[in-house]
Amino acid sequence: MKIKNQILSFVTILSVALMTFSCTNDEPKELMPLKSIVEIAKADPANFSILVDALKKTGLDATLGNAGSYTAFAPTNAAFTASGITSASISAMTSATDIAALKLTLQNHVIGLGTRSNDLLAAGYTKTFGFLKASPTSTSGVNLSIFINKVGNDVLVNGGVANGGAKIETADIEASNGIVHVIDAVLKLPTIVSQIKANPSLSALLGVVASTPQASVLGSLNAATGTAPLTVYAPNNDAFTAASATGGYLVGKTDSQVTNILRYHLENGNRAPSSTSSYSTSADVSITTLNTPNKFTILVSSVKIKDVVGTSNGTIKTFNIQGTNGVIQVVDKVLQPFL
Repeated sequence: MKIKNQILSFVTILSVALMTFSCTNDEPKELMPLKSIVEIAKADPANFSILVDALKKTGLDATLGNAGSYTAFAPTNAAFTASGITSASISAMTSATDIAALKLTLQNHVIGLGTRSNDLLAAGYTKTFGFLKASPTSTSGVNLSIFINKVGNDVLVNGGVANGGAKIETADIEASNGIVHVIDAVLKLPTIVSQIKANPSLSALLGVVASTPQASVLGSLNAATGTAPLTVYAPNNDAFTAASATGGYLVGKTDSQVTNILRYHLENGNRAPSSTSSYSTSADVSITTLNTPNKFTILVSSVKIKDVVGTSNGTIKTFNIQGTNGVIQVVDKVLQPFL
């Protein structure tokens, strides 16, 4: 009997101990609060001290240090140094123009919504806080586009380092006010040409424009500026494949004819519709091209383009790929002028 009571007593004590242990482990543990984007950078001076100095110099530390939702592409110290930007050079900046230029560069590293890398890849293009400077003193304008794609195992921003972009080294660092993606280079402000180079679906257009016979067209694209921009109606690879196939529109065309065809896809000005799916007007838009006097018409109701030959209409597939010297509208047809 005595042994039985001892066993019962032991079982009771063990049960109470287990219950106590279970309750203790079920109690919620206090979670450490997330750091802001700026606090994350400050906590890692070995990698981000130059970024911290740059944000402070331009006043963007207030934006990325406060509540909100942002995506920050964060260049490392090595990336800044490789681009010629150091803490010493930032400290020495006194010119308002130089500080404004640094600020614009940093703004082009920020998106106005905390976004993970997979969602950026799915979107392809999104807008940064960087902008087209329609005048040398502009402090705002049409927002620049950033392009994210995957090549092999690498997630590239604006086509990678060789194209003035970068590679994401560490993705999806959570902050209290968004997401940080660590990149291996400082992003250069994108131009029309670098935007074309970044997108693999525009490689056929790049190949034609970059060819020796079309040097004048490439020169026109490179010569465009924020104050004198161009709009490019850019045929995608499928459009060039169709136009180059047996019986296609481009078959048999001379170099000078191709030049005129390419110029038919260019318009002076930065025609960027306010919507990503339509033009903010009820009337069809007549486009005066650089291949004068040829024009074409944007059919607003269907977002299609009717060229002067008019055998079939092209469709605008991607709107408003914005660069510092113009904007690209991707179309699925090589447009046909009178030659």
